[in-house]
Amino acid sequence: MAEGLKSVDEWFENLDQSKEIKTKLHFYFHDVASGENPTMYKVAQSEITDTSPTSFGLIDMIDNLLTVGPEPDSGVMGRAQGTIGFADLNNTAIQMGLNFLFTEGEYEGSTISVLGRNAVTEKVRELPIVGGTGVFRMARGVVVTSTYSFDNTTGNGVMEYTMYVTHY
Repeated sequence: MAEGLKSVDEWFENLDQSKEIKTKLHFYFHDVASGENPTMYKVAQSEITDTSPTSFGLIDMIDNLLTVGPEPDSGVMGRAQGTIGFADLNNTAIQMGLNFLFTEGEYEGSTISVLGRNAVTEKVRELPIVGGTGVFRMARGVVVTSTYSFDNTTGNGVMEYTMYVTHY
C-alpha cells in the first residue's frame, strides 16, 4: 500500500505540470443473462418488479466481458463490473454504476468509472464518465453506446461502446 500511495502522491504533486490527454476507446460489451456461465445476476427486486412493464426495481450485479469486436472470442480488452438497476417507472431505463477494468494492452490494470442513466430502448445513448484509476486517473468524459444485438428469448445482448476520455 505504501508503494502505491507514494506513486500516486508523486503523480499528484506533479499534476500541475502534466498535460491533459484525450483517449478514444471502442469495444463491445457482452451481457450474458442465460446459459451455463451468465455474467449478470439478479441481486434484488421491488415488490412491483414482476408486474412492472419496465422491470422497475430490479437490480443486477454484472461482470461482463469487453472485447475488440462483437464476437466473444474477438480479443479481450477487459471487464465491466458493477450494478445496474431499472430506475424508471414509465420507460425502460437503467441506472448504471460500472467500473470498466482493462485487463490487456497499454491500459492493463486501469479503470474508467461510469455512472448514469441508460435509456436502453433508445438507439444511441450517452453516459457520463465520472472517474478512473491508473492511466485514467481523474478521468472525465462521455460514453456513447448502442445495442449491437439482443436476444429477447435469452436476455443476452452485445452493446457497442465508444468512450471519449480526458485524463492526465
